[in-house]
Amino acid sequence: MTNTYGITMKQSSLPSQTLVKLLLIFGLLQSLLACSQAPTQQPLSTQRLVAESIIDGQLASDATLAVTLARSRTLSLWALPSHQLLHQWDEQDFEDPVYLTALSGDHRWLLTAGKRQLTLINVSSGEQILSWRAQGFDASATISRIALNHTGNAILIGMNEGSVIVVNRSSQKLSMFKLHNAEVNHIEFTTQSDKALSAGNDGHAVLWQTLDGQVIRDFSLPQRITSISFDAANHRLFIADALDNNQVVDPQTQQQVSRLNYLERYRYFRQALFVDQGQGLITATSKQAVTRWDVNTGEALKHWNITAYNLGSTVMAMTQVSSDELVTLSSDGTVEHWAL
Repeated sequence: MTNTYGITMKQSSLPSQTLVKLLLIFGLLQSLLACSQAPTQQPLSTQRLVAESIIDGQLASDATLAVTLARSRTLSLWALPSHQLLHQWDEQDFEDPVYLTALSGDHRWLLTAGKRQLTLINVSSGEQILSWRAQGFDASATISRIALNHTGNAILIGMNEGSVIVVNRSSQKLSMFKLHNAEVNHIEFTTQSDKALSAGNDGHAVLWQTLDGQVIRDFSLPQRITSISFDAANHRLFIADALDNNQVVDPQTQQQVSRLNYLERYRYFRQALFVDQGQGLITATSKQAVTRWDVNTGEALKHWNITAYNLGSTVMAMTQVSSDELVTLSSDGTVEHWAL
């Protein structure tokens, strides 16, 4: 008997259990080879903005701005694609050491957060226009995630005890809701600022109303949510947890569309982004790997590895700038352009 690997075996020369094990191994090798056939991409361009690794970073949706927060706590705002430094702040410029950042959708406002202190910055002038302290239901709670809406007039603050604070700058109204039973690790406004999506270490991804905190949909996985992407326009939600669990669902019907098909156990997704009107999905792992998936089948279409300058290099932010181009910002402070 000759298999596809050119190995000839006589059935009478091997015990049946050994033969079964060999066939299983060959089947696994075939599957691995099939997965490896997805084309590996090379970057169209690579530019490192800072010489040290960053603890947080942002890309404007059109990739005209980048924000890097270095381990030295130096916060920098960059113009892209010129890579020109627009503004820079040092640790002493803030009351608390900064470890979180967020950009408004119109790219006019930059929000920073320490453990309890928040600062709102005018992107054009670099001026700090507002600073205040946040407090959750638990007085000892600290800030775990922040987000701005498109205009920067509404702010979301996730706390490590599961609460979310909604701040409306126009009406000067502050509301607080307990939406999770553990740390909030993701938070964002939907297209309309009357709704928000939050996820937590409790394994829940919750779509809710910002006016009163009423839950619209609650999706859950067995472990803490590690990656999430929401495409309200095309009715797609992707969530993945710290183990092998992931799903693409229609948030309106709550029906599963697909799940990503891969062999590796304990694949940890760090970032996710819907592309092609919700028909495609880009994921980044906790390492250098980035993959493009077909949402309807869950199959990998192509993959690439970001340029790594350190052992733990990973994607911090990514955005689609055209139908055929993706931009990533890595934990090395490197901006790369990719063909989709």
